Amino acid sequence: MNECDSRAFGEAQTFEEQFFQLMAGINRQLRQLSDQQLVQECVSPAQLFFLKRLHDAGAPQPVSFFAEGHFSSRSNASQMIDRLQAEGLVQRQGNPQDRRSVLVRLTELGAQRLREGHAQHLSLAQALFAPLSPAERENTLHSLRRVLGLLESFQAQRREKPAGT
Repeated sequence: MNECDSRAFGEAQTFEEQFFQLMAGINRQLRQLSDQQLVQECVSPAQLFFLKRLHDAGAPQPVSFFAEGHFSSRSNASQMIDRLQAEGLVQRQGNPQDRRSVLVRLTELGAQRLREGHAQHLSLAQALFAPLSPAERENTLHSLRRVLGLLESFQAQRREKPAGT
């Protein structure tokens, strides 16, 4: 029996193991909720985040603007833009400052879906987290911000460190 097998039979798991299992479970549940929302003709959380980021920017933005945010690369951002454009939620337009660049702008339908999606997701979140006390909510947000900061710091250090060192 290897180390993983022995833990499956009741041996206590480390903090790190529990953390990653919990995050995987949360991710799985959020994806299932997202899929259910899409069935109800609502924008997905990723689409909502994208549309909100574009809206909050206040002006059309280049693809790189989205790659620097939630999406991990220009390719992922471009795929999201393709899907949103196919649904009529965003449009690509030439960049008057740089002919080689394309800007993405929110359409009226995109702004409408953003408002509707935001209201639906807010309602869902309120229902999900209603059992948490104000103190539990604040502690949860504090812990999640701290974890995100640790992950971002770790990633930044890895990017700064040359390969093979």
